[in-house]
Amino acid sequence: MKGRVLMALLGLYVVLVAGTQDPILKDFDFAKFSGLWYEIAFAAKLEPQGSPPKETKVGAVVVELEDSHLALTAAYEDEGRCMKEKSQALKGDVPGKFKIPKKSGTKEVLVLATDYKTYAIMDIVFHNEGAAHRVLKLYSRTLEIKEEVMKRFHEVAGEYGLSGKDMYLLTWDMTCVNLLHMGDAPSS
Repeated sequence: MKGRVLMALLGLYVVLVAGTQDPILKDFDFAKFSGLWYEIAFAAKLEPQGSPPKETKVGAVVVELEDSHLALTAAYEDEGRCMKEKSQALKGDVPGKFKIPKKSGTKEVLVLATDYKTYAIMDIVFHNEGAAHRVLKLYSRTLEIKEEVMKRFHEVAGEYGLSGKDMYLLTWDMTCVNLLHMGDAPSS
């Protein structure tokens, strides 16, 4: 009986996740998605509740196709230091989904909404030591924040039970992003 209930709940989860994706993602095109994306905002339930994170610099990721894999080169701030990280991602079981295997655990990424030219909203789940941590991230092709994109981000975050108090804009500091343009930058 427990097995049937768990399978039913898993099926419902898959339907709900698929329902939050934009219709355009049913034919997700990794080639169109390739290129530079700036991470400009995120939404997550943080501990302790109500405690805003310290200012975090804008990050970026370059997405490239290499054979049947995605090659990702990311630049981001981690505990006050800029990091540059290269990884490969494997395409997942639904359009716009991919997995990034890591020593510390797996990262699952699902593109929830994108127009390929302006913005992308991603659901990122980190699996580490049996725990899962979810964060929604807003990426943009430019550093300009468009009102309609922010509105869409708020809508998607609301579908995941996140409110305005769970959303954070990143600091417009390009220090970490500049690592993508430097060949001898530190790497994690």
